[in-house]
Amino acid sequence: MKCPNCKETNLVISERKGIEIDYCPECRGIWLDRGELDKMLEKSKAEETSYAKEGSLSRDQNYSDPYQKPYKRRKSFIEELFD
Repeated sequence: MKCPNCKETNLVISERKGIEIDYCPECRGIWLDRGELDKMLEKSKAEETSYAKEGSLSRDQNYSDPYQKPYKRRKSFIEELFD
């Protein structure tokens, strides 16, 4: 399939975390097929809820010691997907 933006370059299919992504290596545009955005949002929401359950206690512990480095935010599923 040709890139809708470049009109000449063929799209490359890549699978990231179980989701197929069509992207253009020339303009770096990303196109999703029907249902792929929904899958991404579902995985992101599931990851956030599991992370909130795991990280709530450790986050409080990181701020209790003033000499300890501050809590570093984990990348979301969508941020990791497009790295």
